[in-house]
Amino acid sequence: MLFDYLCSALDFLPACFKVADPVKQGEGVAAYVSYKVRTKTTHVNYDAPFNEVTRRFRDFAWLHDKLVEKNKGHIVPPLPEKSAVQKYQMATDFIEQRRRALQVFLNRVASHPILKDSRELQTFLQANDEQWMLETAKWQAETSAQHRPVSAAAQWFKSLQHSAQSLVSGRADDMQEDAEYIKIRDYVNSLENHLTEAHRQAGRLLRKEADLGSALAEFAAAAEQLGKQDSEGPMRVAFGCLFTRANEVAALSRARSEAIAVEFAAPLKEFARTIKSVQVAMADRAAALSTYSQAKSDLDSKKVRLAKLRGTPGLKEDKLAETERDVNEADQRLRNAKLGYETIRDTMREELNRFQKERAAEMSAVLRDFALAQAHHTAEQAKAWGELLRDLQHAAVGGS
Repeated sequence: MLFDYLCSALDFLPACFKVADPVKQGEGVAAYVSYKVRTKTTHVNYDAPFNEVTRRFRDFAWLHDKLVEKNKGHIVPPLPEKSAVQKYQMATDFIEQRRRALQVFLNRVASHPILKDSRELQTFLQANDEQWMLETAKWQAETSAQHRPVSAAAQWFKSLQHSAQSLVSGRADDMQEDAEYIKIRDYVNSLENHLTEAHRQAGRLLRKEADLGSALAEFAAAAEQLGKQDSEGPMRVAFGCLFTRANEVAALSRARSEAIAVEFAAPLKEFARTIKSVQVAMADRAAALSTYSQAKSDLDSKKVRLAKLRGTPGLKEDKLAETERDVNEADQRLRNAKLGYETIRDTMREELNRFQKERAAEMSAVLRDFALAQAHHTAEQAKAWGELLRDLQHAAVGGS
């Protein structure tokens, strides 16, 4: 299973984090689920080797958003998607699926070579109720400030600026990018669709397995009723055997459907979500390159203006000095933008190498376990039908 693979990959924890004991709190649209997050660690920055806190989904969102904000260019593990409909219904299977997904998210963060040492992860895992309430209140205030309404004119200008940046940071910037990175970027973008389709087909597979289990159970019940028509004859025994073995196969199919959901479909969905996290890091890189390109263009235009002013007779010294300051400031912005881009570029080089190696190993493990489980499931089904054949042969001998 994916979770077992992640546990074995953790290098600073003797045991994985556990997200457990989901409890529904409240009713209706205000309802939410709280989870116990248990930590066992030997990390030197943690106050105790064991700890337990109570967190809800929005608290995990705090951790995710903080990590994205503070770690540009890094691939921050994804959270499970929000679902207003499922949240309102609060079905048991939805709560369990989210619990497992949150556990995978947390352990991916813990296995990341940089994120595992973050103050945000430490705060999430250790803060008591009072500390955590202050931290999240501060975050909510900052988030609200960032999303305050702006005037229509300001919004239009922001939209225009964003469009210009998108144009610059798109294919026009490919000439400044590394060819190998462009190849990986295009591969990642195409991989998302393929993983999404693979997850959709895995969903079809588990539904068909569940339907097969239901059909076999209904067939078994019908066979039992048919056998009862022969009150004491061999047909009653034969159909009774069919009822027993068909129910066994039906139970196997239902169990296999549930296993496919957890061990195959869920990892595929998580892989697809992770591609979006990679795309977020790539967007950070594109934005940094766009900023760098714009800073370079701005410096060039200011240098041209300075050259023209220097050739203008009778120009006041203060005007020339002001333009020279503009050039120096633009030059500093260019240096900062270049450093920002190069930092993200170097970070992503390591991140993408790590991502490709880890995902290849994880995907291979998931596919191997799926194949082994399918082979075992098929063998168990064949065993049940073989036992039915022996049951029928014994019934025939007994009735002759």
